[in-house]
Amino acid sequence: MSCTERFSGSAIGAGTGHLSGWGRLGGWICILGLAIGLTGCQPRVNQAPPPPPPPLATPAPLPRPVRPTFYVTINRLSLRTCPGLDCPKTSTLELNAEVEKLGEVEKWTQIKVKKDGTIGYVSSRYLAPHPVEAAKFAKKKPRKVKHRQAARPPEATGEEGEAGPKQQGPSPPIPRVM
Repeated sequence: MSCTERFSGSAIGAGTGHLSGWGRLGGWICILGLAIGLTGCQPRVNQAPPPPPPPLATPAPLPRPVRPTFYVTINRLSLRTCPGLDCPKTSTLELNAEVEKLGEVEKWTQIKVKKDGTIGYVSSRYLAPHPVEAAKFAKKKPRKVKHRQAARPPEATGEEGEAGPKQQGPSPPIPRVM
């Protein structure tokens, strides 16, 4: 008698209600064998490996903070390591050098030079929001000077007066100190 026949009930005695042959333990073994056999008999489907997950979208870069642009208003402005005249100089900025304002401490502004990325402090009074025009030095034409004739006393003009013209004599010698 096969396992399948035992499970289907053909081995059950007429009216007895119990399994013949193997007993109750045999029935369970038969069911277990049937379950194992059925799962092993299923056709295997060759499936392609699952597609790789889509690449993660790279997050958009954070926007750079907008920093105001300023321009140096004098020639040879000292860029310093800290806010104060006693701080060492790191470089010198030329007229209309473009800088970004990073912060402000009292009368000093922390800046970043756009040309080379140097960071330092400058006096706030030498920065402007717009470039300044360089002073144009043009040769000036000499002005004609009008000589004013001062009113001369009658003695100096040589006119006769009560005292008459004065004549100046030689000056006395200067004493030497030894």
